Amino acid sequence: YGSTGAGKTFTMIGTEQEPGVMSRTVDCLFAEFASDPSVSVVCCFVEVYNEVLRDLGSQDGREGMLDLREDPVTGPSLTGVSELQAQSVEDV
Repeated sequence: YGSTGAGKTFTMIGTEQEPGVMSRTVDCLFAEFASDPSVSVVCCFVEVYNEVLRDLGSQDGREGMLDLREDPVTGPSLTGVSELQAQSVEDV
């Protein structure tokens, strides 16, 4: 959350020369588990804008179809979100 032009996108994604937080985290995850075939990476991409949840991984661009729920044991979950398998950093 922040004002326009504050650098939110740059901080999270960055550039090819200066990767952001998200890019560095994904790099570290794949580097850590590269030698462990039992680990699989599943990604969900969600946009929250004006209290509307949009599934960015959906083929049909569903908006408002996602249900945010909270379980007392497992915590918050997003029902109905697309899950995308990733085999490499490039997939993400």
